[in-house]
Amino acid sequence: MENALFGTETEYAAAGNMSPTEVAYRIKDGIFGSRKYGLIEPAPREWGESPGNGGFLFNGGRMYLDSGHLEYATPECRTLDDLIAAEHAGDRILLSMIDELQLKGEAFFIKNNTDHFGNTYGYHENYCIRSSPRTRDFVEGILPFLVTRQIFAGAGMYKPASTRPRASRLPALPGTVDGSPPPPFQISQRAPFTSVDVSHRVRFGGRPILNLRDESHAGRRYSRLHNIIGDANRSEFATKLKIGTMALVAQLLDEGWTSEVEIELEDPVASLKKISGEPTGTWMVKLANGSEMSAIDIQRVYLHEATRRYLGRDEDTIWVLRQWASVLNTLETDRFRLDGYLDWVTKFLQLKSFAAKAPRGWEEPALIKLDLAYHHIDPSVSLFNLLQRQGKLQPIIAPERAEAMMVNPPTGSRANARGRIVQAMSTARADSDINWALISRRLGERASYGDERTMVYEYVDDWVDVQRADAWYLIPYIIDWGAIAYKNHILELGDPFSEYGAEASGYSATVPDWVGA
Repeated sequence: MENALFGTETEYAAAGNMSPTEVAYRIKDGIFGSRKYGLIEPAPREWGESPGNGGFLFNGGRMYLDSGHLEYATPECRTLDDLIAAEHAGDRILLSMIDELQLKGEAFFIKNNTDHFGNTYGYHENYCIRSSPRTRDFVEGILPFLVTRQIFAGAGMYKPASTRPRASRLPALPGTVDGSPPPPFQISQRAPFTSVDVSHRVRFGGRPILNLRDESHAGRRYSRLHNIIGDANRSEFATKLKIGTMALVAQLLDEGWTSEVEIELEDPVASLKKISGEPTGTWMVKLANGSEMSAIDIQRVYLHEATRRYLGRDEDTIWVLRQWASVLNTLETDRFRLDGYLDWVTKFLQLKSFAAKAPRGWEEPALIKLDLAYHHIDPSVSLFNLLQRQGKLQPIIAPERAEAMMVNPPTGSRANARGRIVQAMSTARADSDINWALISRRLGERASYGDERTMVYEYVDDWVDVQRADAWYLIPYIIDWGAIAYKNHILELGDPFSEYGAEASGYSATVPDWVGA
């Protein structure tokens, strides 16, 4: 997509006969111990992390532990199909390690956003923009879009009254179009846990619709739009539409567009939850001016301007604009015709069919299992994959493309350089330069005594920390989104839109000379 660059982060839930934390650690150790998919990072990169908490992958992405979950960050992608392939590559790497460690049947990974016990975990989206996402115009411009995007981007969730989330109380569900009681179903998995409209934090202080943290990993020229309200989709169609529409709206706001139509919401959080609780409702929300507007019509405001500016620009944009318009029209006339395209619609109809035959109807406890089965990434137990094999869900990319992305980076961004260099470092066994006992001991000394010659902080922010402390003997290399440093040999990757082809080739060729030196 022209002028666009995006990536996602997925926190995987683990289930089975082993503790989720044990599964996460064993898979992480298997990924990097085997050197099949990436290279371990020696330094802790966040508060509370241990050395070797994760690493970068040959595809340019990153796999690491976050609060006991395995989290996978895709490489930066320039096309929507590359992003879909990159997301699938993360799933496939986990499944490959389950087979290799002989854990099949003992451990499963689930790609969703709630455990149905009141806990939520994230699926984050990142978009490279040139203006700040913290300005009032940007925030006010994007909130109505994010609140209403769930009507085609929601993953759907069975939500009986007994499993209300701890983070926030759900409002009473409104009636449906025909006046019948609404089913216990949410369009969005994240909406029930959201309590504030914007925040600089992800969890503490309330879960926001829009996260204002701006760590660009690309210097001052670019900013990063960090969206945490999205659901983890299984449908490739829904994923492509979700990311594509968001990328176009981000570009609109980046260019300074403001809507001439009044779409500012009276209460974004209340509107988010109201829409989510109306799988068969009207999706009408209150605006700041006191009037009401449907979620579909709010989306059309963005669609109209994106079409006016970008129609015919590139293949991705053409696809997004065409499908965006088609989906909104179908949602308005007969939303359940989108069975097989949108996750929430597909899941809702599966649950509805099951409930119609169950002794307790919509209160049948087995509906939770059916909901979770939709999100299993193992094709042998996944309801989603079963529906796909039955021809009810059509894939967008070929499986071979996702398989290739397990060990190959996408083109068109700095992820290509990062992936190639990580592979060269792994082949040269750069991790043999790590003295794990020394790292653990010296980091402990630093934490206790503030040894500034080793490190100033309880984690390593970037290569500058190591350089300043003259600590390459302790941390032999730092791999980051914006730079790679190996024993004082620094390669800056400041422009996320550049492949750094010649620089990556030269750096990779010299890596073997540095190992053990």
